[in-house]
Amino acid sequence: MEKSGNNVLVVEDHPLIGKSIVDAIHTINSVKSLQLTTSLHEAISLLGVNDFNLIILDLSLPDGNGLELLKLLKERKEKKKVLVFSTNTDLKNVCLKFGAYAFFDKANDFDKLIETIKDKNIF
Repeated sequence: MEKSGNNVLVVEDHPLIGKSIVDAIHTINSVKSLQLTTSLHEAISLLGVNDFNLIILDLSLPDGNGLELLKLLKERKEKKKVLVFSTNTDLKNVCLKFGAYAFFDKANDFDKLIETIKDKNIF
């Protein structure tokens, strides 16, 4: 199990958005490892084998809602920073209640999301 460094998990099922996030994160020197998954169940299983410091989470996934992952992390009392990146802005307060560090509107906040990831204090 990987423990050290800044490890990022991107949970995003839209291929172009996922690639854009991954490409932007690749320019950040402090990121040690980066994984992209397109499903909720794969994200949950990856949490069992990698120690991610930061998770970028879409809510609308083909096999469920990203809220399930937030609830699971809260239940396990895992101290991971989760940045929710979704078009479903109605769920912003719910996400924050379940421990999301921040919520970004997929329609308008891509640059804000990337700037937050680049912030040295995020890890």
